Amino acid sequence: MPSTDDLHRVTVIVHARNAAAGLAKLLPTVRWAGAIVVVDMESTDDTADVALAHGAKVVPVELHPRVDAVRNRFLETATTEWILVMDADEYLADDAAELVAGLIAEHGTSRDAFAIPRLNRIGSHVMRGSGWYPDQQIRLFRRGTVRWSDSTHRPPEVLSGRERLLLLKAPGCLHIHHDNYTDLRAFIERQVRYALNDVYDPHSYEPDRYAAAALEAFAGRHDPEADGDLSRALAVIMAWDQVIRGLIHWDQLADKPSLEGYLTLPAIGAVPTPRRSRVGAWLRSLWRRPRRGGGSRMRKGTRS
Repeated sequence: MPSTDDLHRVTVIVHARNAAAGLAKLLPTVRWAGAIVVVDMESTDDTADVALAHGAKVVPVELHPRVDAVRNRFLETATTEWILVMDADEYLADDAAELVAGLIAEHGTSRDAFAIPRLNRIGSHVMRGSGWYPDQQIRLFRRGTVRWSDSTHRPPEVLSGRERLLLLKAPGCLHIHHDNYTDLRAFIERQVRYALNDVYDPHSYEPDRYAAAALEAFAGRHDPEADGDLSRALAVIMAWDQVIRGLIHWDQLADKPSLEGYLTLPAIGAVPTPRRSRVGAWLRSLWRRPRRGGGSRMRKGTRS
């Protein structure tokens, strides 16, 4: 049986900026933790006051454009064996304490990290497909076993090896609840900000890789059976996110290659349901198509 002693071995760490409203929703859902640390990135609202009112320790830090780059610096502030990282716009359900204690009690000797499914809400809609669910996040882990990179929204590395990571299987397990965006405008604004503030390697620019990633993003996010027209809108946005990232990358190069053909992506008509085998076959058929007006075919690449 899970014990409350296991919960005292957990420190919750939250990175926040101007997140008073989100913290007021999140912090009561993690009050069972042995300690709570809020890393406050130069907030101008009541973020610090709300955190203190809920018994959290507030650590002020300078503003950084990429939150993932800040995470590593404050993981060692935890003195407990286990760490649970949360974003300020997330929260947990009422049964989270029991489920976290159960994970540690059952798997704590054989696993160092847990990938927790996340339910993402956009506007009033909770996403059930479109690449948004189960959206496992590596957030609960043994101190010293997980490290993030200086980037945006890239999975962290489990330093003790992937065999020490347990992916929780939805739906019957612990979930993170995420209030992502109020509307599409907010979604687009944040995606552009992420793209502008990300880090791009000047030695690895491959335009075809971004084109392939755009097609893959569209196919993976297009799931109208699960999420209706919102799925269609998000699929288009995520495809263009890859195109925009490619242009930002190109703009930072000292020696810029020609962009001829970069935006001549294949026309997208009927799109298969996002099952891995169907999407893979569909993408391969697109990659085999010649570019408009002739020229070389796109090479299959990986997401940047």
